[in-house]
Amino acid sequence: MDTGENGKKTSQYIILIPHKDILIEVEKYRQRLFSKGFYGAHSFPLCAPLASISRPFSRTELKELAVNIRKKSMENEGKILTAENIQYGSGMIGSSGELLFFGLKLNIDNTCISQSAPAEKLLSVYNPPLICTALDYANKEGEQIPSLSFRAACVANLSIRPLFGLELSFEWNISPPVWLPSVKLNS
Repeated sequence: MDTGENGKKTSQYIILIPHKDILIEVEKYRQRLFSKGFYGAHSFPLCAPLASISRPFSRTELKELAVNIRKKSMENEGKILTAENIQYGSGMIGSSGELLFFGLKLNIDNTCISQSAPAEKLLSVYNPPLICTALDYANKEGEQIPSLSFRAACVANLSIRPLFGLELSFEWNISPPVWLPSVKLNS
């Protein structure tokens, strides 16, 4: 983690970004969570954090990761599905302690990350991954989760840091994405 200009630590992640068509439904879910008191529902970009990293992945490492994720998704005809809500530590620190990722669990095994980059870049791998719909400090129950699936997605590096003096406000930067290879199904 680097320290940004305001003295707050910058956290870095590898992320999976589903195609924008599915993100419309996820955004509706995020709105429902926000209305129920999940105040961190708009604090993190709509994506699935795959791993906390010490340095960004190179373009070559992102391409290799995209291929590995596509191979894993082929167990389900290239589809990635959402399941129940899950929560785990994000590695980011807010003024009240470590923030938690809360969101829609994905049905992919995230072990392919270690095959795509040097081990010294990986701080922690989130397995199973989730589409982050909120950051929160307490385990709350969400409402009915949307049943979603998608094939089109991309991977990218994400840098995020808290804004000075604000509990759940962050600024972030996403690198140019690398799309997962297209799905070729046998007819």
